Amino acid sequence: MDCSLKEVFGVSKDILKSYVTRQIDFDFKDRLDLTDHHLVIFGETKVGKTLLRKQYIPSTSEVIIVDCTKGINLNDIYTQILYKAGIEVTERITKTMEESNRLKGDVSTSFLGFLKSKITGESLEKDQLSETKKPYIPNTVSVLVSNELERAKKTMVVLDDFHYLPLFEQYQLAFDLKMFYQNGIRFIILGTKITSGYFEKFNGELSHRIAYFDATSWKYDELREITKKGSSFLNICFSDEIVEYFIESSNGIVSVFQGLLFEMCRVNNIKERQRTYKELNDLDQAKAITMRYWEDMSKTYFTKIKDIASGGRRRKLQLYYYITKIILNSDQVIIRKGFPFQYIFDKLKEIHPLGGSINNGALTTVLSHIDELQIEKEIFPKVFTYFDKRLSIVDSDFYFITKHLDRSVIDDILPPHEYVINIQEQEEEIQLKLF
Repeated sequence: MDCSLKEVFGVSKDILKSYVTRQIDFDFKDRLDLTDHHLVIFGETKVGKTLLRKQYIPSTSEVIIVDCTKGINLNDIYTQILYKAGIEVTERITKTMEESNRLKGDVSTSFLGFLKSKITGESLEKDQLSETKKPYIPNTVSVLVSNELERAKKTMVVLDDFHYLPLFEQYQLAFDLKMFYQNGIRFIILGTKITSGYFEKFNGELSHRIAYFDATSWKYDELREITKKGSSFLNICFSDEIVEYFIESSNGIVSVFQGLLFEMCRVNNIKERQRTYKELNDLDQAKAITMRYWEDMSKTYFTKIKDIASGGRRRKLQLYYYITKIILNSDQVIIRKGFPFQYIFDKLKEIHPLGGSINNGALTTVLSHIDELQIEKEIFPKVFTYFDKRLSIVDSDFYFITKHLDRSVIDDILPPHEYVINIQEQEEEIQLKLF
């Protein structure tokens, strides 16, 4: 049977022939078939969230799929849902959306700050008072949309790249999800670094109505199975030595691992099923391919890192620069688990010229704005996110980049002379605040 390399290995929007079933597949399929819950698939970028959804919820006329993008709001999503369902957006719906957008525009900055502190884990007891002053925005839009979907017999909506939805819109969606659930409209939500219980932080009534699936983890045996399964379609095999090398050098990141397998085939002119069985066993070639793959990818990531380190408007203490240096100099165990607030705070005290004077509040402010900073600088997908008092990687390729990064060149990537602090000016400002 003829088969093209692009159908077997690499990074693709389509399900590859090397697709391997994991435990998450069985768990997701069970909840899909045996419950009526909303389902949330989360994890870093390029770990297989969308392919997992496509495997069990293919695109059909019964499934409405909406991709979130920068700047989208909830009413935009509802408009797309109606459009894709073939439902006319009536004047009543339009006017209701306009009124809803007006009310959202009146939401106080203090309440938005409360939501952010709640999600990042920085909220204090006194902040809980803000929740009693939450803005009242009628869910009329979602009710109208739900009624129209019921009439059109549409019962499932896929919301991809959920993380691009602004925080207040996420908050509002959490309340709409309960109403959709009661009306038999099921949402499948995909996003980075959501965690189990995320939506319940906004709306506790979603408890037992929503299930979460972490797509991040790939076991080494599953990566080996990808190689074995894909190779059978191309009538080839990779030596055990090369497979182990690619698993280790990819840092267990499935998209990178797939990319390395693809490149090894391409370099050896394996672009379709081979007429005669062929073994790939040149380890030196595999190492050269890995380093070339890393070099090509790192150019993009170093540009992103430099943009984040520059820090935009918050540059006086150059905290983004020092935070970035802390990340790049950390070992893989820390990088994979994420950086707790206290870890970053302690490291800042060690390496920052004014480390002894930096307080928790200054670091909290900077970390809680790191997501916005990346949006402002149009860094997509984002590299970092701050959630539940932990700075985490949300782009899985970054694990591959940092694994092979020579720490001695960090100052070449982030030249210290570009991040100079006026120490005297800052010390004077700190003294004024103290007195």
